[in-house]
Amino acid sequence: MPAPLSICMVSDDFLPAMTGVGTHLKLIAPELARRGHSVSVITTRRPGEAEVEQWEGVTIYRVFTLKAYGFYQALPSKGTIRAIFGRIKPDLVHHHYVGFMMRQVCSVAESLRLPQVSTFHFSAEVLTQPLPMRPLRPLIRRMMVNFNNRFQLVISPSQNLTHQITGEGVRTPVHFITNPVVFGDSASVVPAERSDAFTVLYAGRLGPEKNIGYLLKAFAALQKKVPGTVLWVAGRGPEGPALESLCTQLGITDRVKFLGFLDHPTLARYYAACDVFVLPSLMETQGLVVMEAMWFGRPVIVTRAIVSADELVEQGVNGYIVDPDSVEDLTQRLTALAGDPALRATLGDASRHRAQAYHPEPVVDALESDYRTVIAKFGRG
Repeated sequence: MPAPLSICMVSDDFLPAMTGVGTHLKLIAPELARRGHSVSVITTRRPGEAEVEQWEGVTIYRVFTLKAYGFYQALPSKGTIRAIFGRIKPDLVHHHYVGFMMRQVCSVAESLRLPQVSTFHFSAEVLTQPLPMRPLRPLIRRMMVNFNNRFQLVISPSQNLTHQITGEGVRTPVHFITNPVVFGDSASVVPAERSDAFTVLYAGRLGPEKNIGYLLKAFAALQKKVPGTVLWVAGRGPEGPALESLCTQLGITDRVKFLGFLDHPTLARYYAACDVFVLPSLMETQGLVVMEAMWFGRPVIVTRAIVSADELVEQGVNGYIVDPDSVEDLTQRLTALAGDPALRATLGDASRHRAQAYHPEPVVDALESDYRTVIAKFGRG
């Protein structure tokens, strides 16, 4: 039996999870701990949170944090990181977020000759969505490439993204490992209350990169063809007020329900209750929420702008890939699904079947294997 490892995860988002990165960590960190590894997460500290806490076998270290552009940014000193490393004695450091903390941790890890891995959860375009950050996009992109070239392995949650990463100049080996989905038995989830009307669901951050206005416009056009349909929007973010204003302009306020942020158990009930899930994003690596909706046997619609669109969706088999520049394209797909329950059932069954590939066990198996390979090669280097 291989010896257990001491693994240090680094992420500005973790618990409570506000992004797909935090959700990802909430799935893999406890699973690694259950397998006997010592798992620590260095993350942000928000008001009222303890500096150190235990959660499902995972030790959480929270460091000095400021909030900027709606996001919590960890700003630890190198001394703080070195002190944490002195306590946990990591065999490997795994970065999940790009920012000041990654820079600090990377410097300390290199000085201690610790192997480092990163997961490429999002692009420079996503990181620089706030208007004041956009002029920094080329600089952030170069920074991401440079940091990934200092690590021993880059993990990509999308097969298509692996080619994009290397094309941008990453020379470090890149390995594809899908994100996991963990909801237990989807059949045991009690669906959220709903009417008999055709119901569309979106879940995720209410940010400009999510392109939710495009969905609202398509839904407004759907209303004219199939009156009485319902749209649920789950999540929160800086675009919230503007999106509600757009609903007023489109005359769909009474048919769109903004649900706010939903924890995982509550979100599961909405996946189980909706008729179709739509992710209209312009920037996305894998789209964890799409995978979750598939787990619940729902047809899914994504835009072709999503890097992993054709990995998630087989056109006409478990859903549809639409043109993000064509509101009519999305409207037509929604209209067809609204009028055909049998089609929804067929596509949903295919989604459920494809989602079996997202079970956490093989995902964590692959992660463990990569960790041990990196540690072994680093030790020989």
